[in-house]
Amino acid sequence: MIYRNVYSQLKQWSDKPNRKPLILRGARQVGKTTSVDEFAKDFDNYIHLNLEKKTDADFFRFSDSVREIVQTISFRTSTPIKGRTLFFIDEIQNEPKSVALLRYFYEEMPELYVIAAGSRLQSLIHEHI
Repeated sequence: MIYRNVYSQLKQWSDKPNRKPLILRGARQVGKTTSVDEFAKDFDNYIHLNLEKKTDADFFRFSDSVREIVQTISFRTSTPIKGRTLFFIDEIQNEPKSVALLRYFYEEMPELYVIAAGSRLQSLIHEHI
């Protein structure tokens, strides 16, 4: 039942023509990542970053360009950015610059479906958005 509720809300968000990046907040181990991983099956391509990993966080440390970040990730993961592509940034609070760049995904790459998740986001969201 919970999965169906989360899935239907994710589906409603993805169906919006002018959707903005979605931020999932919640305690650790409540199913945020699992829900997004399941939802990703509805997409042509799926890129999942976990910013607890230094290699994933580094994508945001070395560039201020959303387009450049996405192209670099696409190249390094061999995942094309075409068709319906879901871009999931997990544990986004571990790289504050990534939170600040969220709005640029909407402005510069509106065709990309962007979801961010984290367990300690409250203070960062108020600082950057």
